[in-house]
Order: sequence, then C-alpha cells, then structure tokens
Amino acid sequence: MNREEFRGLKEYKESVEKIKSYSKGFAFTIPYYKMTKAQQNAMNIITHDCIKDRIIESVSIGVSLEGKITEETFVKL
Repeated sequence: MNREEFRGLKEYKESVEKIKSYSKGFAFTIPYYKMTKAQQNAMNIITHDCIKDRIIESVSIGVSLEGKITEETFVKL
C-alpha cells in the first residue's frame, strides 16, 4: 500500500479527525518503540500530514543510543 492508498482509508481519516478534535495546546506523545514498523509508517504519514496542514507541531523527539526515534511529542495548534 502506498501513501495515497493509505490516505483513502477510514482509519486515516478517523485518526486525523481525532487529532483535529484535541483542544488547542494539548500535548500528546506517540511511543514509536511500542509499535510495529507498519504502525510507525502509518503514524509518520498521519503526523506529517497534520504538521503540513498546521494542525500540530512537533516539540520533542526521544532517540535511542542507536539513533532510532523512540517517541515524539506533539502539540495541537
């Protein structure tokens, strides 16, 4: 499945709507270390689209000793 196919899924739309429903200033953290690679890829598409649309902003990133992103915190704009 490519990005465009994923964006057409009900789950994508529900996730973006959930993020849009957060109140302004609400901070949330996505724990990538608990997710499968497929879940991480899906969350990356969702969060990057929300950042591009100025819905959220990334405020911090957790990194492992190996340099992998373990978690990321966002704030609703």
